[in-house]
Amino acid sequence: MDTKKYKVIITPTAYKEINKIYDYITDDLYAENATKRLMNKVEQEVQRLKDAPKIHTEIEKFDELKRVYRRIVVDNYVILYIIDEDNEVVFVSHMYYGRRNYMNNDLL
Repeated sequence: MDTKKYKVIITPTAYKEINKIYDYITDDLYAENATKRLMNKVEQEVQRLKDAPKIHTEIEKFDELKRVYRRIVVDNYVILYIIDEDNEVVFVSHMYYGRRNYMNNDLL
């Protein structure tokens, strides 16, 4: 049994996007409880990446460095991440509203 643990790093871009979503739901929609539930789910999914980073689907999207992205769907949101196998690190790169066209080149 493989007991390898990956380090999970949330990029500054992802932090900004997560905070923007948090602020929108809390301040614009006045739904603080919904925000807490969403953020708990996001935290759980991100923590699962430490043990099983390949559990989520690869998407047919590559950036200019030819990195392969994987997608986590949490409620109405999509989290994109990449795996650095050589260094055993997972980089959480983005979090978007699910109806946004995250496959668009200028978003990655």
